[in-house]
Amino acid sequence: MRSTTFRYKCSLALIVFCFGASTQAGGPVAHASELALMSLDDLLRVEVQGASRYAQPLADSPASVTVIDQQELHRHGYRNLAEALSSVPGAYISNDRNYSYLGVRGFSRPGDYNSRILLLTDGARRNDALYDQAHIGNESPIELDWVKRLEFVSGPASAIYGANALFGIVNAVMLDGGDINGARFTADVGSAGSRRLGLLAGQRVDSEHEWFFALAASGARGDDLYFPEFDNAAHDGWARGLDGEAYQKAYGKLRFGNWRLSANLSSRDKNLPNAPFLTAFGEPGTRTVDQHALIELAYDGELSKGWQQQFRLFNGGYRYEGSYRYADALDNLDQGRANWLGGDYRLIVTTLPAHKLMLGIETQWNTLLEQRNFDVLPAVSYLDSNRSSHTLGAFVQDEWRVSPQWLLNLGLRYDKHSDYSAITSPRAALIYQPSESATLKAMVGSAYRAPNAYERFYDDGGVLQKANPALLPERIRSVELAADFQVGQAGRFGVNIYRNDVQDLIDQVLDPADGLLMYSNQSHVQTQGIDFNAERRWDGGYRVRGSLSRQWSSAADGSELGNSPQWLGKLVFGLPLAAGWTLGAEWQGMSERRSLAGQVPGFGVLNMLLTSRPLTGGGELAVGVYNVGNRQYLDPASSAFTQDALVQDGRQFRLRWSMPL
Repeated sequence: MRSTTFRYKCSLALIVFCFGASTQAGGPVAHASELALMSLDDLLRVEVQGASRYAQPLADSPASVTVIDQQELHRHGYRNLAEALSSVPGAYISNDRNYSYLGVRGFSRPGDYNSRILLLTDGARRNDALYDQAHIGNESPIELDWVKRLEFVSGPASAIYGANALFGIVNAVMLDGGDINGARFTADVGSAGSRRLGLLAGQRVDSEHEWFFALAASGARGDDLYFPEFDNAAHDGWARGLDGEAYQKAYGKLRFGNWRLSANLSSRDKNLPNAPFLTAFGEPGTRTVDQHALIELAYDGELSKGWQQQFRLFNGGYRYEGSYRYADALDNLDQGRANWLGGDYRLIVTTLPAHKLMLGIETQWNTLLEQRNFDVLPAVSYLDSNRSSHTLGAFVQDEWRVSPQWLLNLGLRYDKHSDYSAITSPRAALIYQPSESATLKAMVGSAYRAPNAYERFYDDGGVLQKANPALLPERIRSVELAADFQVGQAGRFGVNIYRNDVQDLIDQVLDPADGLLMYSNQSHVQTQGIDFNAERRWDGGYRVRGSLSRQWSSAADGSELGNSPQWLGKLVFGLPLAAGWTLGAEWQGMSERRSLAGQVPGFGVLNMLLTSRPLTGGGELAVGVYNVGNRQYLDPASSAFTQDALVQDGRQFRLRWSMPL
């Protein structure tokens, strides 16, 4: 194992060295492109919304923010949010062939359902109310084709968002009608029998009115997979034809003046090939269904000069159903349903000299939080629970321009959950810009997450898991220093140093008294590390960015956390080729990780996408190869599986045709 670690450290170091050398070089000679040639000052003035709940320059945001624009999303052929987020410094993805899980800065607990990451679309919360889950894979309610810009905000943000914003925020800024002004059709085919159809349509009617609408449908047969843990007298270890998936999604947005009405529906059906929860291996019938619904009415307008008001009303729903096939044709159903409604109001005041003050209030009623677990035949019920709840939060943020070089951002939020005592979450950021070519930030903050209904009340009748209604909220305290510097006219280099301390961590553990799993509050957990990141752009559309992250994690007993790689390396680049084709490629490397029973080896994966220029008669062709080297790699498994680690996809191909209508 030591030689493997050394090899990946050397590989990551070599990539960063080569990348650093490229930022100093003059770069390829090509035709001029103002969009591709941006100074650091231009880059830092790109507006982001996720950090403060209003648009502000990137350099002024009270957090470290990574922005993936629409050009990069398109050029690299990311198939879902998870693939795009895996290119963010310090972030990594795990997959159990059902859901995708986002690890951030060394923290990703096996069995954690993305409840410590907050997912937003145009600033609207998308975590469901039952499991608190941020769905980011194919199970996500949105498609990347609908996203104009993806923002990842690192660090705690409960000071303005409340629960779940512990390690980061994913804000997908959705396309508007004016971004399309027409219609576009896409068709995909690929490995494992995958196929997808998509339709986008939108129009800006005038300065006051625009509309946008999108549909997507996908299906895949899936791969035949080998699991050595099931290679025995009863099975040969192969799960054949059991990895299929299908989804349908719809999204619409209507803007009329200062008002915006948006709605979203999605349904994903996934077969599970790896026999979770002791189900029968190699037999069809074990599958999950995830369905999302959200409707939102929002307003953003001027109350009077220097007074801006923003408010929204929303109603959401989520439905989960797990069908599990056990030995002797015994079928078990696991169901979850949630409905919620609420609203928020924000007042932004800019009449005070050198201040931008935001005051807000937010509430949500979780009217239905239903969980059921039962055998079909013979009919036996193990769980029938419905525990509604509600939350109320009030927050304030003051952005104070102390001097032309100094900016101070202070935030504080008060949250009251119906089942717990009130919690306050502060955040402070001091930003210093000594020149146009440098930005320095010092940030401290605190965030929380209350236990969700699944963690508190789920009980499968003594088979694997039991409830723990006495769970308490978990807290995180974070300290971070960040620096960003210009390199030449179109390059930048940044470094982030951070430390996260988690108290009362909600973690799934085995109770030695009865051998059942349960969620319990654990003692102190800590992650710390350093991220180096850089970017360089040249004339003609040449672009490269990369990062190297060193992470340390430890539990209260000093042991390293599971699924926490010490090293992460990313290299993302794009360049034009002959005959109007462009290449988008990325290499990602990860060192070994601790699993529940041992170590999972590190790996490196290369993905590539070739995109044509518009073809004669219209349309565009893209050819993607994922995991070009066909590397065989694994992700640590949770306690739901017999396997200690789960095999991931080998080489895959995708052909996409896009046609304006």
